[in-house]
This record gives sequence, structure tokens and C-alpha cells, in this order.
Amino acid sequence: MDLLIVLTYVALAWAIFKIFRIPVNQWTLSTAALGGIVLVSALILLMNYNHPYTFTAQKAVISIPITPQVTGVVSEVTDKSNQLIKKGDVLFRIDPVRYQARVDRLNADLVTAIHNIHVLKAQLAGAQANTLRVSAERDRLYKDYQRYVRGSRAKVNPFSESDIDNARQNYLAQDAMVKTSVADQVQIQSQLDSMVNGEQSQIVSLRAQLTEAKYNLEQTVIRAPSDGYVTQVLIRPGTYAAALPLRPVMVFIPQQKRLIVAQFRQNSLLRLEPGDEAEVVFNALPGQVFKGKLVTVLPVVPGGSYQAQGALQSLTVVPGTDGVLGTIELEPNAEVDALPDGIYAQVAIYSDHFHHVSVMRKVLLRMTSWMHYLYLDH
Repeated sequence: MDLLIVLTYVALAWAIFKIFRIPVNQWTLSTAALGGIVLVSALILLMNYNHPYTFTAQKAVISIPITPQVTGVVSEVTDKSNQLIKKGDVLFRIDPVRYQARVDRLNADLVTAIHNIHVLKAQLAGAQANTLRVSAERDRLYKDYQRYVRGSRAKVNPFSESDIDNARQNYLAQDAMVKTSVADQVQIQSQLDSMVNGEQSQIVSLRAQLTEAKYNLEQTVIRAPSDGYVTQVLIRPGTYAAALPLRPVMVFIPQQKRLIVAQFRQNSLLRLEPGDEAEVVFNALPGQVFKGKLVTVLPVVPGGSYQAQGALQSLTVVPGTDGVLGTIELEPNAEVDALPDGIYAQVAIYSDHFHHVSVMRKVLLRMTSWMHYLYLDH
């Protein structure tokens, strides 16, 4: 960029020498060179400071790693690689046999549990009837026992000690049967009284397990989270897909507003303001300049972020060498939208300071764009 300015000045100086027929000698050449150094240096400093430029820019896009929620063997994969797909379209499927079997088993367990509730209610009714029966028999035996006791107190005792003891033992045995029947009744009633939100707890538990099993079964079909496309689809039927966050099996690119992320020198921060006019040129579209505006300047420098580790941290970069990131939103353009995501670009930002100097930056940016027709490989 600076070389273009120097060459432009050299061409202008040569034209002045020719047009005005200025003699070429050591004094005129020295004056032209010294004047050029001062003029070009001042213009470059003003332009670079007030209208930042960077060749480190990229058409950025956010990707979503696709990780299945369940584990299994892939049975089907979409054939729409690098094609626009709609939200909900199938990306791939996992063999659902194991998850379908669990749903079927829990459905059967739920039917059994509901049936068992009816059985428990019938058992409770039987236990209540049995309690009434054994209670009536206990009352009868108690009366017999009391009759034997009263007879033993008469002057003439018609009963032997053995008869009285047998009556007492019969009564106590029957009283134990009553207590056992009542305990059975309480146990059955407690099972029926184990309620959650008006429903028996075992049924609630099975319904929750069934809901989870149905969810897992649905997750065997992995669908697109939004409109977008998948690229570099490497999984095939037979691939084992694990539900591990560190093992995504596919990358999904959602349909989104395309932004240009540019890295500027740190000393450009004084002239980077959201809303400033911006222009972008792409290597892939030589001779064209696309307008936009600076949307945000990221509040953090990437090289300055640290994470807790088992060792002390040191500076990750040489101070001042890591650039400041800004995002540029371009005006709608079909040619830009058709470019591959991640393609590189060059960006110029035009601030309100020394606005007339921005003409130089615009000219130089367009010259840079035209130079993209050349294949200047290193």
C-alpha cells in the first residue's frame, strides 16, 4: 500500500519535471526527493491513523458442531451435502432398535402397573372383608372366654382349668389373626396412598421413564437445527456415533447474516467507532469494492484470554502484536453471498477525522482490488 503511494508520487514528480521542463540536477532531484519524503510520510501517517486499513480480514461464519444425544450405529446419512436444507430436515439416523425396545418394555410395565393398582384395590377390599370376618370371630371367642371366666368364679365351677385355658388361647389366636389382617390392610392401603399429583407413584415413575425413553428414541433421528447446510460429511452408515460433546460427527452451518471480521493494529482503536463507513475488497472478486459499516469492535483481544490450568500462565503473544477485532456488515450483495464462507478480504475504515484524506485510501483500496487480477504467488 505504501509502495503505491511512493510510486504515485514518483510518477507525479516525473510528470512535473517533464511538463514544466525543470532541469534535472542534484538540487532539483534532492528537493523533489526531500519534498516527497516529507509529503508522502505526512500523508501516509494521516491516512493510516485516521482511516485504518487491514489486509487481515475474513468472511466469518458461525458453525454448529452436531453431536448426537444418544449413542449408536449410524444407519442413514443425508445426501444433501453443501446444499441448502430446511430446519427439521434429517441429517442422519441412528439404529433405533435398542431405544424402541426400551419404549416397548416401559409401555408394558406401565400397563402392568395400572393393572396392579386394580389388583391392589381388590386385595384391599378382600383384606377389609377378612378383617371384618376375623374380628367377628374374635368377638365371639372373647365372649366364650368371658363365659368360661365367669363360670370359674361360681361356687360350683362347671369348667376345668383346661377348658378355660383353651378358650383363652383360642381368643388370643383369633386376636392375632385380626391384627395380621389389619396389618395387611394397612400395607395395601399405604401402597395405594403413595401418590404424586393425584397419581400412584409407581405409575408416575414409569410415565417419566417412558417419556425419557421416547425422547431418546426421537433423538435417533438427528435433524437440522435451522436453515443452513452441512459440509464435509464424513460419516457413513455403520459409523459408531457417541453422545460425547468432544466428539461431534458433523458440522452444520446455519443460514445467517454474513459478517466480515477484520483484525486491525491496536493503535487504530482511537479511530474505530461503530457506525463508521467501511469498504471491503475480496481476492476472489478483483476490481470490485463493496460498501458496509463497522458494527462492533470486540472488547477483548484474543491473545489476552486465559484459562485456569495446573500451571502458571505467561503472556501468549508479544505485547502489542495481537490485533483488535472488528466486525463489518456489508450491504446486501448476491456476489458476496455466493462467495465461500471463510474467504479472505481487505478492509478500510473511514472515520470522520481528516475526511478529505480518505480519498487516498479509497484510491489505494481500488488499486489493491485491481491488483487481484494478478497472480503474485510467493
